[in-house]
Amino acid sequence: MSTTNNERDRIIALAALMQSISLVQQIAETGQIEQSDFETVLNSLLAIDAPTTEVVYGKLSQLKSGLKQLNSQLSKSKNKKDVQLLRYAINLLHLERQLAKRPAMMDLISREIEQIPQQIEYFGDINNPQVIARLADIYHRTISELNPRIQVQGDPAFLQQADNVNRVRALLLAGVRAAILWRQKGGRRWHFIFHTNKMLKISTSLLE
Repeated sequence: MSTTNNERDRIIALAALMQSISLVQQIAETGQIEQSDFETVLNSLLAIDAPTTEVVYGKLSQLKSGLKQLNSQLSKSKNKKDVQLLRYAINLLHLERQLAKRPAMMDLISREIEQIPQQIEYFGDINNPQVIARLADIYHRTISELNPRIQVQGDPAFLQQADNVNRVRALLLAGVRAAILWRQKGGRRWHFIFHTNKMLKISTSLLE
């Protein structure tokens, strides 16, 4: 079975989307996240002119948890947590379609993100709460106005903390970025119906 570059890139983008929303779920349920996974998807927001989808995320090993989640979604055995993740994923793919119809909003998001490197330079790290708050604000003022609005399920004790709210919004912004990459590489909804087995094979090979 031969794999085209676009097919491979689509799986990488979907893995990044899964990594973003699985981090959202971790925050919602535990208030904790794997820091390196978090930084990988946040940094993707700044990789505007990367030559390949893989370069957007650094290297494949940095998407290991996302690839595992994607494998779980593409295989037939899902647990309750997987179903919740699938709901987030579908909603993000819908949001990408809504955003594509709003070029002015896309331009605004791009202009705002272009200013983030200056903030990182000032605060020293993309992981700084001020930088994350700025990314969260971009999401809040733009994509959160579109439908479907994503309702994050979890422990209110974690979801009511301002830092966690910001981290969740920044991750959803990164998830939409991954959905855009998936679409740019030819991703379509019918792939999930007719190409599941091939997608699972590619995902498994990337994980190995």
